[in-house]
Order: sequence, then C-alpha cells, then structure tokens
Amino acid sequence: MDPLITINPEGKITDVNEATVNITGLNRDRLINSDFFNYFTEKQKAREVYQEVYEKGSVSDSPLTLKHKDGKLTDVLFNGSVYKDDLGSVLGVVIVARDIAEQKWALDLRVANKELAFQNDEKEKRAAELVIANKELAFQNDEKEKRAN
Repeated sequence: MDPLITINPEGKITDVNEATVNITGLNRDRLINSDFFNYFTEKQKAREVYQEVYEKGSVSDSPLTLKHKDGKLTDVLFNGSVYKDDLGSVLGVVIVARDIAEQKWALDLRVANKELAFQNDEKEKRAAELVIANKELAFQNDEKEKRAN
C-alpha cells in the first residue's frame, strides 16, 4: 500500500494511513498535526509541489524523497489533488506517495546495460582495428624479409 496523507491548507497533516507510518517510522499520533514538509529531504521542493496542487487542483508524478526517522531515504512519486466541501471550498489536499525504488533500480540497470553494450561495441571496433593493424604489420615484415634476402 502506498503512503496516503491528507493535509490542511496550512500544511499540517490531518490523517495518514499505515504505509505512511511505516515509511516515516513515526506513529500516527506524532504525524497528525505536524508539518507535512518536515518528512522530505527537500522541504522547499515539497512546498512548491504542494502549492502546485492548490493552484492547479492536482499534480502527478512529482519526484520527491521521503525520510525515515532512522535516516533511510525513499524516492517517491508524489500525486495529489485538492478535496472540497459541498460548497466547493478547498478543505485540503490528499497525497499519495508511490515508492519508486524498484522502478529506479530498473532504470539504473537499463542505463548500465546500455553503457555495457556501448563499451562492447567499442571493444569490437578496437579488435577489428587490431586485426587490420596485425595484417599490415605481417605484410611489412614479409616485405622487409624479401628485401633483406
């Protein structure tokens, strides 16, 4: 389950699910009424994304990093939208933070594989050049021997 957080217009957490408790290492009572931005490595960036939710009504796939009380960092994609009362007044924001550790690992692996493929291509080119150079050297040695005799 992804962390789900509701936040009031002042940026204070009003509710969380168990996944949020697990990813922060803090109990629900400690999280509620605390400053939402304190749980990210880049507080200002979290504020900007939060403001964007208010301005646009929603955001999706904004990358942020959540921090656990023990220092563990978790890269997440931040998705949020405003929620309103029956009269259309904004009451706050609902946030879902999707853990992208596995996606990031797969992306890093893909980049590493591309680099390895590139290096292999370069090695094959150098090997082909060495074959040509060896043939040329053998030819030159043969020519030197002919002249020496």
